[in-house]
Amino acid sequence: MSKKTMSFSDHLDNFIKQRDQQNQGRGQFQQRKQHVVVDPTNQSLAREAMAKAQEEASEQATIETKHHHQRINGRCMMEHEADALNKLEVEKKPANPDRIEYINQLRKSLKLKKRS
Repeated sequence: MSKKTMSFSDHLDNFIKQRDQQNQGRGQFQQRKQHVVVDPTNQSLAREAMAKAQEEASEQATIETKHHHQRINGRCMMEHEADALNKLEVEKKPANPDRIEYINQLRKSLKLKKRS
């Protein structure tokens, strides 16, 4: 039985060849496994837009909760919202007694018509 002895340089050359062959095999496998995204789809764009809008809304909510609020008609409003609401309100006109009398007459006549 003769033992084959390899020199260190031969052993190193074999090791390098084996490593290169393994890396080539892995490289081909990895290339097949990679996913290529050509263009984002409408759905992915919409998903990104919704996520961005939710983040902005969350940030805005945290900012707004720290501001002073007023309660008007059971609704909490910030000062600028309350001011805008006050600007939108129309001055109420005084009641016209003739119009009120006319409406009451219409109601009475409707009640009479329903019963007959």
